[in-house]
Amino acid sequence: MPDPVSVCIPTFERPQLLKAAIHSCVTQAYRPLRIIVGDDSRTTETSEMLKALALPDGVSIEYLPRAAVASQRDNIIRLFNHVTTPYVSLLHDDDMFTPGGMDLTIKAAYESPSAIGAFGVQQIIDSSGALLAAETEQFNKTYLRTEEFLDRIHSVWFSVLSLQLPSNGFLLRTDLAKRAATALPANPGSAVDVAFALRLAELSGDASLFLTSSVTHRYRLTPGAETERLDHLPIYAFLREVNVPAAYRDLQRQRLAIFLVAAINERLSRGDVKAARELVLSDDYPAARRLQPMGIFHTAAAHLRLPPSIVRLPYAISRKRRFAHQTAVKA
Repeated sequence: MPDPVSVCIPTFERPQLLKAAIHSCVTQAYRPLRIIVGDDSRTTETSEMLKALALPDGVSIEYLPRAAVASQRDNIIRLFNHVTTPYVSLLHDDDMFTPGGMDLTIKAAYESPSAIGAFGVQQIIDSSGALLAAETEQFNKTYLRTEEFLDRIHSVWFSVLSLQLPSNGFLLRTDLAKRAATALPANPGSAVDVAFALRLAELSGDASLFLTSSVTHRYRLTPGAETERLDHLPIYAFLREVNVPAAYRDLQRQRLAIFLVAAINERLSRGDVKAARELVLSDDYPAARRLQPMGIFHTAAAHLRLPPSIVRLPYAISRKRRFAHQTAVKA
């Protein structure tokens, strides 16, 4: 019999999306399969939905109710600490595996024993589950999941710093996943997935991951992951302190610049001029960007000491807040 595989699903008051995520797991062929749901919900809807589910043979669900102190970070830690299988996957409650996608990820991991795990190409879907073809193409291009990178082994550091490793839908060796989760910083902000990946890179040394050419995972653009909840300052500060190997420090600098600009936008959009000013004057701010419209605005906010009512204006008049969106990290 094959080794069992676990899928950890953190959830918060989205029982119908969670049900779809679970369905995408149980319709895979791989058995035995263990699903662990970590619930941060304040209601009983999720637990009631799970009790009513009919599971096929070879599939089990373990339910972890809301903890006394609920946070995304703590939920991830407790989920991974409940895993007893050799390999584990993380799946967000609003995302899903493609038909056969998890099977292909597991196959890729077992056929690449020198790697610590595997992941595949993602599709972007809207809130109703419809495929967004243009967004899918751009997403995979941005995060280096295109032909020249597929069906290859990549350094964990490269996959993590380029954000090639997705926020979920991957398969990892459980021992490393547990250690990375346990070592999460106390305050990773809204980028818990990035903090986890950075810890994974630190702990795995010169290990590698396999990127399969198969489309394995669907990433849903869900209403509710608004800019108001984003906070990239903690992950920016954390990445500055990470001891990145010399070969990947250019990637570290690029990622620092992206996180820094995102943190500045978030603070300006909320009128926190003082904090934004300190970040604008940072040496990590990309020099070339200072001459672009956003950079000029940032510099003006820093040096002219504009009042909060003024610096918030560009964000308030942009309904989609495109001015503030510099990363694809989902809250």
